Amino acid sequence: MYYENRSKSIFSRASEYIGIDDRFIKLFSSDVLDVLAYSEVWDIINIIRSSPGGGKTTLLRLFTPEVLLSIGDRKRRDDQTVDVLKKLQAINVFDAKLNPLVVGTLIPFTSEYSTISYLSIEPAQKSRIFFALLNVRVILSVLYSISKIKKLPFPDGLSAITISQDPSKVSFNPLRNISNGKEIYDWCCKNEEVICNEIDSIYLRPSNDIEKSSDLYCLDLLSPKNIMVAGEPLRERILVMFDDVHNLSTSQRKDFLNSMVNKRPSINVWVAERLQALSMDEIISEGNLTDRDFRLINLEQYWNSKYEKFEKFTKSIAQKRLSTITEGEPTSLTTYLAEEWDIEQNKIDEALSVVKQRIGKDFKGDQKYNTWIKSKEQISKELAEQLIEWRSLEILLYRDRGKQQQVLFDDPLDEAELEQRDGSDVRDAARLFLNKEHKFPYYYGTAKISRLSSSNIEQFLTICGKLFENIVVEHVKKISRNNQSQVQISTKKQEHYIKLLCEDRWRELDSRVPNAATIKQFINNIGDFCKEQTYTPNAWNSPGINGVAITMDERAFLKDVVLQDETHSYNGLAKCIATCIAYNLIDFRLNYKVKGKFMMVLYLNRLYCVRYGLPLANGKFKERKLSELNNWLLDKKQSKPLELGL
Repeated sequence: MYYENRSKSIFSRASEYIGIDDRFIKLFSSDVLDVLAYSEVWDIINIIRSSPGGGKTTLLRLFTPEVLLSIGDRKRRDDQTVDVLKKLQAINVFDAKLNPLVVGTLIPFTSEYSTISYLSIEPAQKSRIFFALLNVRVILSVLYSISKIKKLPFPDGLSAITISQDPSKVSFNPLRNISNGKEIYDWCCKNEEVICNEIDSIYLRPSNDIEKSSDLYCLDLLSPKNIMVAGEPLRERILVMFDDVHNLSTSQRKDFLNSMVNKRPSINVWVAERLQALSMDEIISEGNLTDRDFRLINLEQYWNSKYEKFEKFTKSIAQKRLSTITEGEPTSLTTYLAEEWDIEQNKIDEALSVVKQRIGKDFKGDQKYNTWIKSKEQISKELAEQLIEWRSLEILLYRDRGKQQQVLFDDPLDEAELEQRDGSDVRDAARLFLNKEHKFPYYYGTAKISRLSSSNIEQFLTICGKLFENIVVEHVKKISRNNQSQVQISTKKQEHYIKLLCEDRWRELDSRVPNAATIKQFINNIGDFCKEQTYTPNAWNSPGINGVAITMDERAFLKDVVLQDETHSYNGLAKCIATCIAYNLIDFRLNYKVKGKFMMVLYLNRLYCVRYGLPLANGKFKERKLSELNNWLLDKKQSKPLELGL
C-alpha cells in the first residue's frame, strides 16, 4: 500500500535534508562514492562543484561521525548499507574491524559569515574577524567529532584529548599555550560568543577582545600528529568538509580558498560549492582537473562522461526511496512505468498507412529501392514495430537519394545493405519523427527519465516525484474499484507529466536565474536551431542534435579577452554561456575532437530538450560561429508553450 504524503516528500527532498541518520543511510546510493575512487583522495584538497541539487552535501554528510558509526554498527546494518560499507572500506574509511578511520566534520557556510562583509569596518578587519570565527568553529566541530568517534562524553570528556604544538610546524595562533582539549573547547566557546556579539553590535568598533586571525591556523593545529586521546596518538584522519562555500561573499571566498590552498594543510580538506559562486571566466574554464595542490570534481561533468553508471545510480536512488514508502509492493521504478506504446491499434494503423503512402509516392517507381521496400512488405511483426521499421526505411531512402555523388546507373540495393544502415540511431530518429508527426510518445521509460535529469540528482527526484504522484492517484482508484492489478503509468501519461514539469521549470527561470529574459531567448534560439537540424527528411544526424559547439580557441578567446573587457561586443554572450552552465541550463564538454578540431560543446539541459522535441542522447551537435551565437542573444522569438498531449 502507498502513503501519499510520504511519497511526495520522499522524491521531493534531497538526502541532505533527511534528518534521521539511519534513514539517510537507507536512502544513500553507494554509486556516488565512485567520484572519490582515485589514489590521491586523501593526499589532496578535493573541491566538489555542481549546480544546485547535484548531490554535494549528501556526499559530504556520509563522512560525519554519526553516519559512519551507524554504518559500522553490525547490529544496525542491513542489506542496503552493505554496498556503502564496501566502497568506504575500499577508500580506507573503515579498518578490518569496521572502526572508522576518519574523523569527519561538516562546516556549512551560513549567511552569518557573509554578514561580516557588510560591516562598516576596514576590509582587513573584516577578513580577520571572518577567519577568527571560522577557526574557532572548525576547532569546536573537530573536538565534537573526535568525542563521537572515541565515544567520549561531550564536552566534559574532552579533557582526555591533548593537542600539542610543534612551533616549527604550526603557525602562530592564539592557542599556542593551551593543550588540554576541554580548555581549548572553553576558550573557543568564549571567543565564538565574543565574535558573534561584535558582529551583531550596531556600533561595531575594532575590539581587542577578539583573537583575530589572518589565516586558517586550525588546519595545522588539528593535524593528527598533534593529537593524543587518553594518552594514545590519534590514528584516524581528520577530515574537515566546508560546505556551501557559494554563500560567502566574493572576497571571502577568494581569501578562504587562497588561504587553504597556500597552506597545504596537514589534515584532509574537502570543499563543496555551487557553480554560481565561480566568476564568469572560472565557469568557462570549468572541468574536472587535478592540480598539484587540489582536485576539482564537477559532479555533473563526472556523470556526463559515465552515463551507464549514472543510470544505474538513479535506479538505485529510486529503488531505495520506493522501499521506504511501499508495503508489499515492488520497489523498482521500472515496474510502475510502461516501456511500450499503449496506443490504439487503429491510430498506429493510420500512421502506418500514411508512411507507406509517402514511400510509395516518392520511391516505389525507383528500381534501386525495390528490394528494400519489398523486404518491409513481407514483415509480420506487431503493428507498432512495423510502423517504426517503415519510418526508419523512409529516412534511409531519403538519405540514400540525397547522396552527393550519384553514379549514372545505380545498382539495386540489397537487403543486407539495408540491415547494415538500419541502426539504433535511425530507429530512435523514427520514433522521434513519429512523436512530432502523430504525437506518439517518445519521452517515457526509466532510461529516458535518467537522461532527462541531465546528471543532476535533484532534477531526477523532481521528475520521479511528478510521476509518482500519478502512481499514487492510480493506485487509490484501483483500490476503490477493488482492482488488484499492478499500477503502471502509460507512456502517453508519462510524456504528459514530463511536459508539464518542463513548462513549470521553464516558467521558474524568471525568478531563479539572473537576466532570465536574455537567458531564455538564448536557449530558445539554440532549441529552434537544433529542431530545424533534427527534423530533416534524411535525418542526417540521427537521432538528431541537441547542442551547438565552438572551438576551444574561441572558448579561450571568450575567457581571456572578452570577459576581461566589459565593452566587448561578445561580453554579453560570454556571460550568458557562463550563467547557463552555472544554473545547469547547459551541459558542456571540453576538448571534444572532431575533424581535427577541438571543440567546446554546449548541450541543452535534457529536460528543456522536451520543449523542442529533441533527442536526449549525447554526441550530436553542430558547430556555430561566435557571431551567430551572439546574434541569438538579439534575435527575439516568441516562446511557444508545449502541446501537452492529453
